[in-house]
Amino acid sequence: MVVENTKQSKNRSVRANGLHKPSGSAVPGGKDYNVPLDPNEDNIWYVAILEHQKYTAYCCDYIEKAFTEQHCRCFVPFKDELHVYPNRTKRMVRKYIIPRLVFVTGIDERQAYDFVPQWPHVDLFMPDRARKRNGGRMALAKIEQHELVKLQHVINGIPSAEDVTFTTDDLHFDDTIEIVRGDLKGLEGGYCCDDGKDFLVVMIGKLGNIKVRVSIADCSLKKNQQGDAQ
Repeated sequence: MVVENTKQSKNRSVRANGLHKPSGSAVPGGKDYNVPLDPNEDNIWYVAILEHQKYTAYCCDYIEKAFTEQHCRCFVPFKDELHVYPNRTKRMVRKYIIPRLVFVTGIDERQAYDFVPQWPHVDLFMPDRARKRNGGRMALAKIEQHELVKLQHVINGIPSAEDVTFTTDDLHFDDTIEIVRGDLKGLEGGYCCDDGKDFLVVMIGKLGNIKVRVSIADCSLKKNQQGDAQ
């Protein structure tokens, strides 16, 4: 059965659950949806795509409230940074590493599909185009927790959100490098040079790639299986 996905039906669901529509963008404060993830857990995460990133915190609250019994959790990769305005006032600004995306665990595909029409400001869940359709529906993309742990390691290790970029481009590299010192020590990925700047590129499952600006002095070339430098 196809459920009509309209803003009107979503707003009715919001009122029925005792929630209200947000005003303005989400700001630092309240619940932290970037809490440390346990690398020993094997949770599967689905990817909700929002209408606009300003609704991020509101949608996370709504999703977790709707699935309280399933111990549903949300994860949002962001970094809070101090911004100084021209009038010298200072304010903490939340910068989302991958705008409009919320990672959700504790639910299954059927719950995600059935509840989308009721979730305010959630456009859809990211489909997995490589998987076969399930009952006429496109299967949803699944992100393993260790991939998000890797993403979180990058976010915690960079000095600024300006040093990382998310891309869905299909990238290929001749060289693989590893960071050998600093807060990102141990991180591996492909090497690329863009506009005279050095980047390490990390694949995050089926989601895409994270380009991290690095100092080449802090990196070393990985060796291939034959023991030669790539």
